[in-house]
Amino acid sequence: MKHGIPGAVALAALLLLSMPSRAADSQAAASGGSWAGSYAGLYAGYGWGSADATAPFDPGPGFFYNFGGSRYEFSAGGFFGGGAAGYNWQRGSIVTGAEAEIGYLGLRGSSLDPNGVVTGFPDTTTSVKSGLFGALTGRLGVAAGKALVYAKGGAALLKAKVETIDPCVAPPAGCGVETLFMSGSKTLLGWTVGAGVEWPVAPRWSVRAEIAYFDFGNIDTVGASSGGATYFQSVDVTARAARVGVNYRF
Repeated sequence: MKHGIPGAVALAALLLLSMPSRAADSQAAASGGSWAGSYAGLYAGYGWGSADATAPFDPGPGFFYNFGGSRYEFSAGGFFGGGAAGYNWQRGSIVTGAEAEIGYLGLRGSSLDPNGVVTGFPDTTTSVKSGLFGALTGRLGVAAGKALVYAKGGAALLKAKVETIDPCVAPPAGCGVETLFMSGSKTLLGWTVGAGVEWPVAPRWSVRAEIAYFDFGNIDTVGASSGGATYFQSVDVTARAARVGVNYRF
């Protein structure tokens, strides 16, 4: 899977835009208030994603741990929440901004390696779990009446861990003669795009709802079987998230 950070290009372009004039501020105020200035807030929601794993492989003799090299994909999901802070510039109805956030994205999921089904007792399990999350994004929006409708994009990071374990819990005739333990952890750096809408509910307070997509890249794992062979694996992690939040404008 190819990865990039297209949102970072959008962020650089947004930050080059000039700050609004007094006339533009007056126009924004007349159409429902100005979004210009700094803000900070909290958010909570849910993230659901997928892990796309290669089959464990020993590059020396060219052997797969199980009986095939097919990739396998499985779902992962969990709580998504944290805090964000940013700054908006406004010219007329056009709002640009930069936002930084930090929080928790608790993806949890696991799957049996389907390449082992020929034995009749597949018991090699790959699992993923994640925690610390952060992002730096640019925002581009339109003030429509009192609401702000926006899109965003930029860089995102996620601390994640992957394990692949074969405990050989089935009869030897079904699970072979070796066990396997592989693991890898990494702070993944990828990209995100999203969109949302924000409404003022008080002079300095607003609420917002947002959806986003994340491509965090891959984790490489390594581990040895009980027979002494060393296996490698690569797992790509992507996610989607929906959240609601509240912001205070300074």
